[in-house]
Amino acid sequence: MNMRGSLLALLGFAFAGVLIIPRLAAQSSAPQAYSLTQVTYMTEVSMFSGQASNLKVYRSGSRELVELTIPPYAGEPKGVHQRYLFDFQAHKAYIQDFTHNACSWKNYISARAPVYYDPVTGGDMTPAQLAEGKQHAVGTEAVNGIPAWITESVTQDGKIRMWLAQKGDFPVKMTLQAKDGTLSTLLEVKQVDFSPPAAALFVPPANCSTQAQGDWSDTQMNAHAEADITAQGSASANLATGETHAQVTATMQQVSPPAASQSSRAPQGAGASRMGATSPQATSRVTGVRLHLVPDHFEGPCPGQVQLVAEITSDGPGTVWYKFLAGAVSRSPEGTVSFDAAGTQTVTIDGAFRMTPRVPTASVIAIMEDEAGKHGPLTVSSGHVNYNITCTGQ
Repeated sequence: MNMRGSLLALLGFAFAGVLIIPRLAAQSSAPQAYSLTQVTYMTEVSMFSGQASNLKVYRSGSRELVELTIPPYAGEPKGVHQRYLFDFQAHKAYIQDFTHNACSWKNYISARAPVYYDPVTGGDMTPAQLAEGKQHAVGTEAVNGIPAWITESVTQDGKIRMWLAQKGDFPVKMTLQAKDGTLSTLLEVKQVDFSPPAAALFVPPANCSTQAQGDWSDTQMNAHAEADITAQGSASANLATGETHAQVTATMQQVSPPAASQSSRAPQGAGASRMGATSPQATSRVTGVRLHLVPDHFEGPCPGQVQLVAEITSDGPGTVWYKFLAGAVSRSPEGTVSFDAAGTQTVTIDGAFRMTPRVPTASVIAIMEDEAGKHGPLTVSSGHVNYNITCTGQ
């Protein structure tokens, strides 16, 4: 599957029910005009923060607007407020971050919004993906006034129960019962309206000319969002000065630049994007970020400890800003590291856990700063690396 992280994988399995219930086999095409509101843990922002995302979704033909908000919490005292405008015909996605007063646009290569934003158009799965889950219908029930069929899917992570709207065949609620019996609501649609939304919602934002590097698609996470989310709390570790905060320890090690062929030997799941990340006025860029955990697997009684080791590669001198997105085991520290020349430097932080992480992955993002110490949203990400932590006896 293209989606990473077990929550997004569960989303895919649950969506499979839309296709394999016999009475829904002849599924009609998705509607092209509607609006809905939902509360979900399926967005990339929620996966990094552990907080529920409140989404307002508006679709009109070849354009779709998604407004995402999260109230203030320990890691983000100002909360989260982001807006995404997708123009499927122009292959553009405009990304506005009102919390940090930033705006950029990115190439968008799909004909629908990301599946973790819009449940209406996110229901088609391949036969291979369908085979990974065992699904059956169990009844009917209305969710917030929306008549729905109920299905259950059995996966390696537990039992998924899903409510599918009888009009439109899309998920309006999804729960996960883990193997330990814990029940979590992952998605719930609060309201849906199939009237055409106002045209004014789909006007591209003014003064939004900065292009973010790379392409974005309906089954890929947006690295821009990773840069603006603190998982749980805030902290910093400045490797240039050795100063640390929030019980974070950091070490730095200068090593030689890796050869191009070495990238194939990176730990599975930790391969960085090949794009470079730099601020507009910087002369060098970050060309690679990799992450691995020590130990890379844990199963036993908790609490326990883990180290997160990031390798950041630059093609020249400069100061690199980085941020660990690891709220399940740390306070997601950020800091800077200085490069005198092209090469790779290692940043290590200590983490701790008291239970099996609810968010199952960690990642690191990095970007080269300019001379004024500023950096934009064009980060390079390590990609998501599984904690592989299982606490027993809970």
